[in-house]
Amino acid sequence: MNSTVTSAVKVAATYALFATLWILFSDLAVETLLPNSQMRAVAQTYKGLAFVVITAGLLLAMVLKGNNALEKANDMDSLTGLHSMTMFVRTLNLTIRQLKPNEQLILGYLDIDDFKRINDAIGFDKADAFLQDLAQALNQALLPGSFASRLHADQFASFAKITGEYDMDEHMQDIQRLYNRLSKDYGIESTCCISIALYPQDGSTAKELMVSATEALNVAKEKKNAIQYHDKTLTEKALQRRQMMLDLRNAIDNDVLSVVYQPKYDLKTLNVNGVEVLVRWNHPSKGFIAPDVFIPLAEKHGLTGEISKLVISKVAKELSSTDLLGSKIKTIAVNVSAAEFNDSDEMHELVRYIQAQKAIAPFVSIEITETATLDNLNNSVELISSLQKCGIAISIDDFGTGYTSLAMLKDLTVDEIKIDRSYISEVDSDDRSKTIVSAIIAMTNSFGINLVAEGVETETQLKILQEMGCQQAQGYYLGRPMPLQQLVEHLA
Repeated sequence: MNSTVTSAVKVAATYALFATLWILFSDLAVETLLPNSQMRAVAQTYKGLAFVVITAGLLLAMVLKGNNALEKANDMDSLTGLHSMTMFVRTLNLTIRQLKPNEQLILGYLDIDDFKRINDAIGFDKADAFLQDLAQALNQALLPGSFASRLHADQFASFAKITGEYDMDEHMQDIQRLYNRLSKDYGIESTCCISIALYPQDGSTAKELMVSATEALNVAKEKKNAIQYHDKTLTEKALQRRQMMLDLRNAIDNDVLSVVYQPKYDLKTLNVNGVEVLVRWNHPSKGFIAPDVFIPLAEKHGLTGEISKLVISKVAKELSSTDLLGSKIKTIAVNVSAAEFNDSDEMHELVRYIQAQKAIAPFVSIEITETATLDNLNNSVELISSLQKCGIAISIDDFGTGYTSLAMLKDLTVDEIKIDRSYISEVDSDDRSKTIVSAIIAMTNSFGINLVAEGVETETQLKILQEMGCQQAQGYYLGRPMPLQQLVEHLA
C-alpha cells in the first residue's frame, strides 16, 4: 500500500471513528441531561449543526496538513534533500527582485559527465549514494547564503549574492576538486562540468539567467571537465589565470625563477653595505612577468613559502661563490609576503631553512610590508620577537603607508625600517613630505633603528637625505636591481 492510499485510509478512519463516537455519546448525553421532549428536539438540531461545524473544521485541518506536506515534498528533492527545481526557480526570482542596484548574483550549474557510465559501473543504489554525498559536500562547500538545488538526475545548481572581491574562478576550481576527490572515494573515474551566469550581465530574470547558464553548460559539456562562463571573455580570462598558475607552478618546480640584487648604500660613505634580493620570472613565451602580477597569484595559491625557499637557495648558491659576504655585503634582505608572514608555522619553517644555509644565514634579514604587520599587531609583536631570538633581523618595508606608522614603533622591536618611496619622491618638492621624513629619521635615531630611504632617483633627493642624517638609501639613481655578475662589476 503506497503512502497516498495510506493517508486517505487514515483520514477516512479518523472521520468514521469521530462520527460513530459522536452519534453514540451525543444522543445519550441529550437523553440524560434533557428530560423535556421539546428541549431535546431543539438540542438535536443544534447537535447536528455542531457536528457539521466540527467535522468541517477537522477535515479542513487534515486537508491543510496534507497540502503542507505535499508542498514540502514538492519543494525538496527526495533523494538528496536539496531544494527542488520549482522551489529553486521561485526563490531565484524572489532574490533577484530584492537585489539592490549595486548587488550582483552568480548562478552556477554542475553537470556530471557521462552519468550513465557511473550507473553502469557501480549500480543504481551506489550511484544514488554518490549523489547524496555529492549534494551534502556541495552544500558545505558553497558560499555562505547559497541556495542549492538538484535540477535533474545528474545536474545541480546554486546561486548566491557576490561582492566585487569574490574570486569566482578559484571557487569553481575548488568545487571541481571536491567532485574529483569524491568520485575517487567511490572508485570511479568521473569528471564534471560547471557553467556560470552572472546577474545582471547575463540575465535580469530567473528564466533569462538559467537560459544563459544552460547555454554555457552546453559549451562546457562539449569539452568535458570544463568551467565555462556565459560571458566568453570571462572564460578566457579565467583560463589565462589558470594557465599562468600552472606555468608558475612549473617555474618553481623546474627552478626557472631567478634573483636580482639591488644595492643598499651607506649615505655617509656612499659605499654598498647590503643588498635587497628580488625574485624575477622570465616566462618562455610571455617574457618578463612583473612580481606584482605573479606574487599575488602565488599568495592566493599558497606558493609564497616555496618561492621564499627557492630565493634563499639561489642566494646561498650565488653569493657563497664570491668574496662579497661580510666585506661589501653585510646584510641580505629577503622579502616575505603578508600571507606568509601571518602564518607563524610557515615563518619558523623558513627561518630553519635559512639557518641551514650556513654561508648566508648570519647576514639574512626578513623584509615585510608595514600593512602585513598591522593585520594583527599583537601576533606580529610575538612573531617578530621569536624570529629575532633565532638570529633573524626584521625590516619593515613601505613604512609610512599604514594608519598607525609612528605609534607602532613603540610595540614592534624591529631592526630596520624603510621609508616608503612616495615620501622620498617628493622630499625635494613638498615641505610636508620633507617634514615627515625628518621626523622619521629623528625618531628611528632615538630608538636605535636602522633607517633606509627607498626609491632615491635623483642627486637632489640623495643630498637632502644626507643632510637630514638618513643612514642608508637605495634607488635607481644609486643602483638598479641587477644579476650577480653585474653586481660584482658594480661593486668593483
